[in-house]
Amino acid sequence: MGRILIAGTNGGCGKTTVSCAIIQAVKNRGLDVTGFKCGPDYLDPSFMSDVIGVRAYNIDSFMMSENTIKYLVSERESELAIIDGVKGYYDGYMFTETASSGEMAVITKSPSVLVVDCNGMETSAAALLYGFLKYRRNTIRGVIFNRLNPCLHEGLKKICDELNVKYLGYVPKFKSVVSENKNLSLLTEYELREIKRRMMRLAGVVERTVDIDGIIEIAKTAEPLEAADMEIPYVGKAKIAVANDKAFCMNYADNLEILEKMGAEIVKFSPMNDEKLPDDADGLLLSGGYPEMFAPMLSRNETMRNSIKDAVLGGMPTIAENGGFMYLHESILDITGVKQEMAGVIKGNCAKVPPFNSYGYVEIKADEDNILMQKGESIRTYEFHRYESSNPGSSLCVNKNGREQKRIHATDTIYAGFPHLNLCSDIKMAERFMKACVG
Repeated sequence: MGRILIAGTNGGCGKTTVSCAIIQAVKNRGLDVTGFKCGPDYLDPSFMSDVIGVRAYNIDSFMMSENTIKYLVSERESELAIIDGVKGYYDGYMFTETASSGEMAVITKSPSVLVVDCNGMETSAAALLYGFLKYRRNTIRGVIFNRLNPCLHEGLKKICDELNVKYLGYVPKFKSVVSENKNLSLLTEYELREIKRRMMRLAGVVERTVDIDGIIEIAKTAEPLEAADMEIPYVGKAKIAVANDKAFCMNYADNLEILEKMGAEIVKFSPMNDEKLPDDADGLLLSGGYPEMFAPMLSRNETMRNSIKDAVLGGMPTIAENGGFMYLHESILDITGVKQEMAGVIKGNCAKVPPFNSYGYVEIKADEDNILMQKGESIRTYEFHRYESSNPGSSLCVNKNGREQKRIHATDTIYAGFPHLNLCSDIKMAERFMKACVG
């Protein structure tokens, strides 16, 4: 399998748009391509999957072990794997290499292509490129110049020759297809079709201005990955109800695949539109999303709210993260500031509280046994939320950037809190959840 990582000089340089355009162009050639995203972002893999139509997954070196990352990448057999980086090439967690694109390139043994944003820059790109090539260890083998005036590309090609790095072409200024349209669940069918049309158009541009053959040749130089088996045990048959609509749309693809390998039958339902939980459900997964944007509809669906309340309070094994956690409250303030009734499992209200700073990696430690963890165990994960809860819970110790707080509701039947969970960070979480569902 060929493998390459598309990195950027900084966040906002257009790296993900370029990555997606290359994936689309390669797919248009008839090649089997798999997309990966460095970091915890749900939205970019969703874009790759829903707009381009390729399988796409997250890999994250803060949340996952090196072996897990290698296993997840090597398991997805395809002709080409394209890994979309995160932020700037060297930007990791707390000024370390951890969770950086550069570290991921080393772990996955992937040659890298650097995307340089040339908006308002010409010769200065040489100094920027020289710095990235010389700063510290890297796997940078080629360069793509983004948002470039076409008449300048010959000069930049000469600069690449001088710096002994392969010139792979340029992308002219083009209205972003990805960054403005990540929240696909919020788009209408017409808008989604328009995004797909624009993506195809950009792929056509890239086919003419970027050396796709050169990228594929570099990808073929990636060394084989060796990884120990991830050992996903079969637990037993259980029907897991998974919230899936415009209000609840953020699930890691790996989470559902792991549960299925353990014996789960995944049954998707809509808290917005369905009357009640699926019949004979053994467990419940309320994922993240945008309940505040669809709060009136969620509130009006009283039969579903009561169905979920009765199930959770009745002991149904439940994972409710971020938006799903918000939905379990008595109420939330919608985007207009109006209080809307929710499921009523958790006492309290959720409201938007500025300033927005509730994002970043966290480490969660268990002081007592619960549905996912045993006392003394810890997991690494991520949180991103613009709302706060008047009752965030106090069951687990959450450490973010050295600051510890007691948060999250966790018992032998429920995990409910803002931090998202990637079950690949610790397979035992999925196994314990499945055992609770199987009974």
